Amino acid sequence: MLEATELTRVVVDKSVVPERRGRGRRGYGRRPAVRLLVYAQLKGIHRDARLVKHLRKNPEVAESLGLNGIPDRTTIGRWRKRLSRVFKKAFQKLSEYVQMLVPTEDLIVDSTPLEDYRDPDSRWGKYSREWFKGFKGHFSVNQLGLPLKTKVTTGNRHDSPFLPELISGLGPNRVLADAGYDSRSNRKACR
Repeated sequence: MLEATELTRVVVDKSVVPERRGRGRRGYGRRPAVRLLVYAQLKGIHRDARLVKHLRKNPEVAESLGLNGIPDRTTIGRWRKRLSRVFKKAFQKLSEYVQMLVPTEDLIVDSTPLEDYRDPDSRWGKYSREWFKGFKGHFSVNQLGLPLKTKVTTGNRHDSPFLPELISGLGPNRVLADAGYDSRSNRKACR
């Protein structure tokens, strides 16, 4: 099985993220930035500060993703906002690649809080009896834990309405989800 860095390098290529030519300093480049965001998603690292800490502990990861140095958390935050459309395209290609390699038998759907106290669009939400301010990442992963679909919402949104979108077009034999997704319409969507 491919490592997360290798899989990211295979998926995020010139066809997904063409490099821009221009004057001035080169910076980190768009392709390495998107690779880093996809890598963070695969590894389940949702906080920018944690991602920087991970890269400092494992500088070989930054090098294999094509980064010339380790960016700070504010740079990564800017990339998340500026490259969101390109990231979605890369994530979709990753999902297609994973589905070609491993047919989906079981589909696991869940959400996780993405804390962000500074963003004006973030909202207060509850997760496992604890309050947080930020967003929620809703994910569907296959039986190996490889991500297939994702949706980001504000922290105050309930999990239930997003299940049909997270399972559509994947054709699993079984869908596993926690009680937050339990509803008559979701049971119908799983059939």
